[in-house]
Amino acid sequence: MSTVIMMFILPIGILVFFWDKKNHAQSLELFRTFIVQMQHADFDDAAKMQRIDAMFHENGYKIVDHEATSLVAQKKHFNIGILLIMFGLINYFGIFGYLIFYRFFLKPRSLCVNITSEDVLVEC
Repeated sequence: MSTVIMMFILPIGILVFFWDKKNHAQSLELFRTFIVQMQHADFDDAAKMQRIDAMFHENGYKIVDHEATSLVAQKKHFNIGILLIMFGLINYFGIFGYLIFYRFFLKPRSLCVNITSEDVLVEC
């Protein structure tokens, strides 16, 4: 049974992992495009930051630092690809291992936004 699991789950997990990395890069580009549009909009800085803040909240990010023209948003990313890889490698213990890793050891991804700088979105 474990050989069958490794034959199917492990390669699927590897494919999902790389798909997720590509998807994350695409979503960062969408965020960057939206922030650049807000940067050039005819609103005051408070209205721009309010709309950017709402965009991050709609996408599951938590705002940890908010200033007049900048903010820092964080989100823990549950990667199903890594879960499937761990399940394929060490069977049922992999699921529990990944859940423990996610809960206690995984650091959230941080995105820094500054609407006054040239590069409006960077990963902190």
